[in-house]
Amino acid sequence: MDKLALASRLATIALVALAGTAFAQAPDLLACTGPFAREADEAALIKAFGAANVQRARIEIGEGEKAAGAILFPKDKKRRLELIWRDGKTRRGPSTIYIRQGSAWAVAGPAGERLAIGSALAAVEAANGKPFSILGFDWDYSGTAADWQGGKLEKAFGGCRLTIRFGYPKDADAKALDRLSGDKEFSSADPDMRLVKPTAYEILLSWPD
Repeated sequence: MDKLALASRLATIALVALAGTAFAQAPDLLACTGPFAREADEAALIKAFGAANVQRARIEIGEGEKAAGAILFPKDKKRRLELIWRDGKTRRGPSTIYIRQGSAWAVAGPAGERLAIGSALAAVEAANGKPFSILGFDWDYSGTAADWQGGKLEKAFGGCRLTIRFGYPKDADAKALDRLSGDKEFSSADPDMRLVKPTAYEILLSWPD
């Protein structure tokens, strides 16, 4: 290999390394396109993110149940994503993609708002353009945004459905929290909800069956 070819190869390696570093610093916005499109498969994930960064796994989906899926960047908390497959045998068709606590991925609201782990309830309501329904706290579906009430977040993701789960801070007003607990729906504009000041702890994009 002559010196010019060697220099060109080294420059290419450096650019790839630089791109990897940039991604580590600023994870992308999650969307239901490309490797997350309705008919995408494991091969598409590997092509997009590299075989070393795609791990087959049984993914926790709630109430102690798990489903066949994949973990992206399993060793990097900020870049980590989890998904389950509609067809677990062929590892095809993302069903639900999870952004979980610690991940720096986000979804883009209809006006380009960045909705991520830690986003305040008020910020999500603003992106929706109106109040939405949220389930009460301290049970299996605690703090889940149940219905966007016809707001902008209802159809903003190209066929995917957005679900956000909210938690409350340790110092949340105890009396307000008590009134917001249990298997009931509340408005995001409820005065008690404003007082508790929930923030997002899990974000899901799901393809309908």
